[in-house]
Amino acid sequence: MRIAKSLLLLLALAFSGLSFAAETKSATVYKSPTCGCCKDYVAYLEKNGFKVSAVNEENMDPVKARYGVSRGMSSCHTAIVGDYVVEGHVPVTAIGKLLANKPKIHGIALPGMPQNSPGMGEMKSGTLTVYELTVAGTPKVFSVE
Repeated sequence: MRIAKSLLLLLALAFSGLSFAAETKSATVYKSPTCGCCKDYVAYLEKNGFKVSAVNEENMDPVKARYGVSRGMSSCHTAIVGDYVVEGHVPVTAIGKLLANKPKIHGIALPGMPQNSPGMGEMKSGTLTVYELTVAGTPKVFSVE
């Protein structure tokens, strides 16, 4: 009987984890329909296990305003992952930290279009500074990837 209870508990935990993983592995990416690096970033997310819904937008300014992304933190595309905004070519390692730690921030950003970021060429570890997006708008380093 004790073994049966342990197995039941183990199965319950396993299935609750699967449900959590499924929730955190989806992203909506708002992007320009003509931007090649945005398409490459979507492919990068998909290759890393995300189910991506790509939404083409001719004008990204209203999208960035809607999600609270300031000009200083902006890039060419904006993603929504869970309850967070993910701005730019953010590596999945940073997204994983965001989802695992659940900080009380609005999201994260990799401003601009760094040449060595996902979707922009070969990624070079330790060279990408990812910032927190906060309501106050004061940039603070989230991680270096």
